Amino acid sequence: MIPVQLYIESTIQSETDQAPEVIRQNLSGRLRINENEWVLRYTEHSGTEDEVRTSVKSLPEQITVIRQGSVSYRQTYRPGTNTQSIVYMPGGKTEMDVTTLEYHRERTDREGTIQFSFLLNMGAQKLGHYRLKIQWMEANCDESA
Repeated sequence: MIPVQLYIESTIQSETDQAPEVIRQNLSGRLRINENEWVLRYTEHSGTEDEVRTSVKSLPEQITVIRQGSVSYRQTYRPGTNTQSIVYMPGGKTEMDVTTLEYHRERTDREGTIQFSFLLNMGAQKLGHYRLKIQWMEANCDESA
């Protein structure tokens, strides 16, 4: 796997009349490219009890996010489709229901971007409109070679 530097931006619009919440992270990760499948792996809060290991598997027509930690799930996002998964949390489990609105990915030689947006419901509760943008750049760039 190729070492990469990641920039992750999550935008959460809970209520249409409120300003969205934006969470930005810069993390180190790893990338594997196998024909049309791109797999990004990274860890948030590494070495703490809140550590979460994430794999993002991107195909041309869909993306799957697998998170393992205090909150664990495997969710597939496919534009125009409603998908469900089970979310495991310290307090128990609940159903996550997602309607994917859009999905786009692009890659050049040493960098790329994955973006998607979706409506999220947990159980019977509507949590809002989410946007996720993941950008990466290969970390092992040696320009003198």
